[in-house]
Amino acid sequence: MKIVKRTLFTIITIFLVLVFSFNVYNIINIKILKNDLTSIFGYAVLEVVSGSMEPTIQIGDLIIIDTNEKNYQENDIVTFYDTNDSFVTHRILSIEDDQMITKGDNNNTEDEKTPIQNIVGKYLFRIQGLGTFLLALKNPIVSIMIFVIGILICYFISMKKDEEEEFIEENDAYQTYLEKKLKKEEKEKKKKKSFFAKLKEKLKRKKKPKKKNTKKRKRKKRKKENYKKKKRKKK
Repeated sequence: MKIVKRTLFTIITIFLVLVFSFNVYNIINIKILKNDLTSIFGYAVLEVVSGSMEPTIQIGDLIIIDTNEKNYQENDIVTFYDTNDSFVTHRILSIEDDQMITKGDNNNTEDEKTPIQNIVGKYLFRIQGLGTFLLALKNPIVSIMIFVIGILICYFISMKKDEEEEFIEENDAYQTYLEKKLKKEEKEKKKKKSFFAKLKEKLKRKKKPKKKNTKKRKRKKRKKENYKKKKRKKK
């Protein structure tokens, strides 16, 4: 149970740190530095909001693009600025000079010719459904709610942990107290036993009758008899 709680606590903490870092980095990059796209080490993430590339890329997917890639060819999926300066991710059908023709896999018509320099990055892979979640994270209210819920969960986990630790400590202390008490009682019993044993021995010694020295008595008797005999002879 302890391992599960620790793991859960660690996962939630890491998740909150990542969410916080992502939002801070996003705000600095877009709001302060006025960049249209947030990239890390040349890789950027985008949320898919249209179904023009279905079934290859679905609505709500998170796509990862390589912004360092400069070599493009036919059939590549690229993200570029359209005429409205919006991000579009479509497949290249043909390249002529510095112009390219693109088309969404799910579209019936081709896009207008677009300069190759408008390409932002080359599509690498997608994470299904994560785009919707990332889009929600960009909403300040959603981010605050996630933080509050996460902090509350971490607080309750830590509180339960503290209560369990206190209970264990108290239990251990009580166990040690009982052990000490039992040892003390055993010592006292041993002392009492030894005292009573010594007392019994003393009493036994006192009760034991002294052995009569028969040899001495015999000598005394003989002396008396000899003395009486001598007296008789003198008379």
